Amino acid sequence: MSRVDTRVSPPTGDAAEPPAKAVSRPTATSSRTPKRHRSDIVRAFHLLRTHRGGTAPYVLTFIMLCFEALTAVLEPVPIAYTVDFVSGEAQSLRDLGFPAFMANEQWETIVLLGLGIIAIAAINKGSDSLAEVFIARAGRELGYNIRVTMYDRLQKLSMAFHDKRRTGDVLTRVTGDVLVVEEFVVASLTNIIASFLLLFGSFAVLFTRSREVALIAIVVVPLLALVANWFSLRLKKVSKEQRSKEGDLASTAQEMLSSIRLVQSYGRGHVDLERFSVQSDQSMRASLKIATIQAQFSWVIAVLEGLTIASVVWVSYWLVTADVITAGDLVLFVLLISNMFKPSRKIVSEWYKVGKLLASTERIEELLEREPAVQDAPDAKDAPALTGRLTFDDVTFSYRPEHENPAESTSRTVLHDISFTAEPGEVLALIGPSGAGKSSIAQLVPRLYDPDSGTVRIDGMDVRGFTLASLRRQVSLVLQETLLLTGTVAENIAYGIDDATPEQIEAAARLAHAHHFIQELSDGYDTVLGERGSTLSGGQRQRLAIARAFIRQAPVLVLDEPTTGLDPYSSDQVIAALRSLIEGRTTIIISHDLELVRCADRVLVLDSGRIVQEGTPEELADVGGLYADLFNRGSGEDDPAVGTRG
Repeated sequence: MSRVDTRVSPPTGDAAEPPAKAVSRPTATSSRTPKRHRSDIVRAFHLLRTHRGGTAPYVLTFIMLCFEALTAVLEPVPIAYTVDFVSGEAQSLRDLGFPAFMANEQWETIVLLGLGIIAIAAINKGSDSLAEVFIARAGRELGYNIRVTMYDRLQKLSMAFHDKRRTGDVLTRVTGDVLVVEEFVVASLTNIIASFLLLFGSFAVLFTRSREVALIAIVVVPLLALVANWFSLRLKKVSKEQRSKEGDLASTAQEMLSSIRLVQSYGRGHVDLERFSVQSDQSMRASLKIATIQAQFSWVIAVLEGLTIASVVWVSYWLVTADVITAGDLVLFVLLISNMFKPSRKIVSEWYKVGKLLASTERIEELLEREPAVQDAPDAKDAPALTGRLTFDDVTFSYRPEHENPAESTSRTVLHDISFTAEPGEVLALIGPSGAGKSSIAQLVPRLYDPDSGTVRIDGMDVRGFTLASLRRQVSLVLQETLLLTGTVAENIAYGIDDATPEQIEAAARLAHAHHFIQELSDGYDTVLGERGSTLSGGQRQRLAIARAFIRQAPVLVLDEPTTGLDPYSSDQVIAALRSLIEGRTTIIISHDLELVRCADRVLVLDSGRIVQEGTPEELADVGGLYADLFNRGSGEDDPAVGTRG
C-alpha cells in the first residue's frame, strides 16, 4: 500500500490612578523544557491526538484497512482450492451449491474461482484507494494544525527564547519536522496498521487450518517484533542527530542569505562555504548511517523470511505425506506465510520512519511545551485609554539566557535600581555608552521582558496588570533596524491596524515625510516591497516606520537609535518627521544624535546600568560630566537596538 483601527485617543487631564496591586511575573526560567518523564511513544501519541482534528477520516480509514486486510487474507484461498480441485482432492463448486451456468462442470469451477480472484483483488485495491483518500485528508489537516499551533507559540514566546535560538533551526522544526509527522501519518501509519491487520488475519487462518504451521508463526512474529524494536531505537537516535544537523544547515544558509551584502563585500564567501560544507558533510554522514541501519534491517528480515518459508515447506510436506493436509493446504500455507512477510517487509520499510517520527515529535513538543517567560497574569485586564505617565520604580533587570535546562541559566544584571517618571507628553532622552542599559529600559516598557524587581507603571498602574495585547496597542516603537514585511507599502504602514483606511494611511505617510517618495514608486502605495524592504533606502524605510507609529496614535512612544546609519539628508528628513510624531506623546528617545537629543525635555545619562546624570540638555551641557563628554567626543557608538541588549 503506497501511501483595525485600534488607535486610542488619550483623554485629557491627569488620569493617574492608585498603583495596581503587585502582579507576580513568570520568570525567564518558566520557558520550561519538555516533560522528560514522557516516553517517546507517549509524546508522539499526545502530539497526534491533540492536533488530529476530526475523527471521521481516521475511523473511515480504519474500516477500509480492515476490508483490505480481510481480502488480502482471502486472496490465497481460491488459488489453494484450484490446486486441490485440479488434483482431484476438492469438489466442484456446483457440488457445493453454486448455480450451474456452463455445460462443463470443471471449466465452470475454474471460471468461478478466477472470477473470485478478480473480485477479491478489486475489493482489496478499492479499499486501499479509499483508505489513501481518507488518511490524506486526516494527515494534511494534522500538519496544518501543528504548524499553526507552532507559529502561534513562536509569536508568543518571549525575547529570552528568540535571542538565543538560531532561526534556521526553528524554521526546520516548523517545516521539516512537521512534514515528517505529516508524511508518517499519510504514507506510513496506514501501511503499518494494514500490515499488522494482515499479520493477524493470516495467523488466524493458519491457526484454524494447522496448529503445527501456526506454531512456526508464533515463534517468528515475536522475534520479528524484537528485531524491529531494536533497529527502531538505533534509527531514532541517528534520526534525531540527522534532524539536528539539518537544523544547523538551515541556520547557516539563512544566516548567509540575510547577510549576503556583508559576505560579498568582505570576500568571506569561501570561509562560509567551508563551514557549510562541513555541516553538510555531517548531515550526509548521519543520513548514510540511517541508510546503513535500514539495509541491515532489511537483510535480517529477508533471512528470517527464508528460514520461515523453508520451515513451513518442510512441516507442510510432512503433513501432506501423513494425509493430514492436502497439497492445496501446502500452497495456502506458503502463500499465507509469504503474505505475513509482505507486511513484515512493509513494516521494515516504514519502521525506520517511526524513529524519525519520534525524533521530530520530540523537537516539536520541545517548542510547544515552552511557556512564554512574559505572559498575561491570571487576573490581567485590558488597559484603559492611557495618558502615558510612565514610571520606573526601583527597577532591576537582568537578561536570563534561554537554556534547555533552566537550572543552568546564568544572569547578567544590566539595570540597577532605576527610578524615574516621564509625565504625559514629556520627551525623555536616554544616553550613555554602549551597553549602559538604554535599550533594556526601552524593552521593559512594552513588556518584551519583565524586571527582576521593581515596577514599571503607566498612569500609576503596573503594566503587568494589563493584558499584553492591550498594553502593546498603546506603545509604538521606532527602532534602529527598521522592520518591514513582504507586502505593499500601505500594508506595512497599517501593520497592526486592521481597518485603516487609505486616507488614514496617506495622512500618516505625509506626516512622516514619506508621501513624496511613495508616489514615485512604481505602484505608489500598492508597491510590493521585497523582504525587509531591501529595495528602499535606509531613510525611506525609517520614514515608513514613523508613518506606522503615526497611524497607531499610541500615547507612549519609544525611539531606539532611529537615525543611526543614515546619511545627513536622510537623518534630517527622519528627525523632521520625528518632531511631528513626538508632539503630545510620552516619548523615550535613545540616541547618540545630538540634534535628536535636543528635542528632549529631559535627559537621563546611564552608565553601567545606573542613572548618573539627569537634567535638561542645556543643564547637562553646562555641568559637564558623561553627557558633555559623550557629545564633545562626537561618540558614534551605537547602543544595541532592541533584541541585542543595550
